[in-house]
Amino acid sequence: MIGRLLGLVLLTLLTSTATSANTFEQFGEIHTVKTADGVSIKLLHYCYKGVCNNGAQPIVLFSGLMANMNEYLLHTPAELKNRYSPYYSQMPIASWAQNDPNVKADPMLQHSLAYYLWKKGYDVWLVNYRGTGYETMKSQKGSVYVSLDVWAIYDTPAAIQYVYSKTGKNPIIGGHSTGGLVSYVYLQGTKFQSTISCLRDDPWCKKVVSDDSLVKQRNGVTKGAQTVLGVIALDPAMIPPLPDVIDTKVGWALLDVPIYIDLRSLIETIAKSRLLWNTTLLAMNFLYTVIEEAYYQYGDRCELIKALAMYATGDMNDALGDFSVRYIMDSIYTPTLAQYGDFGLRLTAREYFENGGRSYLISPPQPRPGLDGYYYYIYNMNKVQVPFITILSELPGLVEAEQIEKDLMGRKTPHPLDETHLIKGTGHLELPFGLKAPHEIFPKIGSWLDKMQALHGYKTTPR
Repeated sequence: MIGRLLGLVLLTLLTSTATSANTFEQFGEIHTVKTADGVSIKLLHYCYKGVCNNGAQPIVLFSGLMANMNEYLLHTPAELKNRYSPYYSQMPIASWAQNDPNVKADPMLQHSLAYYLWKKGYDVWLVNYRGTGYETMKSQKGSVYVSLDVWAIYDTPAAIQYVYSKTGKNPIIGGHSTGGLVSYVYLQGTKFQSTISCLRDDPWCKKVVSDDSLVKQRNGVTKGAQTVLGVIALDPAMIPPLPDVIDTKVGWALLDVPIYIDLRSLIETIAKSRLLWNTTLLAMNFLYTVIEEAYYQYGDRCELIKALAMYATGDMNDALGDFSVRYIMDSIYTPTLAQYGDFGLRLTAREYFENGGRSYLISPPQPRPGLDGYYYYIYNMNKVQVPFITILSELPGLVEAEQIEKDLMGRKTPHPLDETHLIKGTGHLELPFGLKAPHEIFPKIGSWLDKMQALHGYKTTPR
């Protein structure tokens, strides 16, 4: 730990924190898509050095909570080469990238899942939900009344149908954390249904229902524009381990106020100051290290420490850490936090607890499935029929592997190509791009995709 902290101190003294206004546009074509409720979201059609895999099998990836599509776009921005290059020696080249001149020039590139999938020959599309995104790839914010349901029921279908309209092919979908959640919610054939509360313009007047015709189409029982072939789930979110101590009236009252917290602007402001930026990274690195060490000593006896253990410092270096804060960390709507709070503290996964015009509720009620009028994602997992490859982190913070194996993979309709892998020495936050990603995670995804290709006979254009 001391060595890493000294390294960051040296960076503080010797490096700048300039950022480029066109860091990500180089990776493809930016598309604007309108959702059913009229919000414009941004998609990136990944085309490395201007080369698109048009005509190949599409893959659509969604990002995690408080993150954006840049978690799949790791690389070294030109103005940060002096800052990142000292850490290249900590990034041994993965076997699939050994003879790749692009990775040789920039070892950070092998940590990009988008690049790996593009190199394997897939037509890659990345999505920023409403309210998220970096600079020109930022999606429209829309209303502050945004829950996880809104991302899953409005933004997810809009992106999938748009990719189908452009490619004529049913995609494979998925993503990290919330990207996995919106995938299984989508496959349950969910949609919003108006209630009587909509007559008085209650912002939470709609509720979630499942449409059997959508279940069939989305899972490929009947083919259509909304059909998907399978899901790549990287630590898919469901019931986060949360300590009971945070289940307070004050806490729920704060989350009950719908606010859009623009973390992206705050991050970009901090990055303008070299001293402030590096001090922030030092503090975060120290905090994560202390939490991880505390987890291995006391995690089995302290719920709070277990809940905070979400970042494996051994799976990161300071270049990857800098990139993740500078470009990936994003904004948040408080109702999404409240909904995950409901999941974790009520030990369930259901629609937002104010849906259906229940705006008089400040804290989520105890679950009564079938009696309380809520739609429960956790008890409708059998509607999910397509194959999943689920990659799980070892540390339990935010996503606990055992719970996902039981309540997602154990409850969904089984498929012969279902796979689950636990990656030792990883945490939730860095799983999609950490040091182990190009060596252990990407090849597992690639092997699963080979089986998918054998099953469906679709086209790829390997590079």
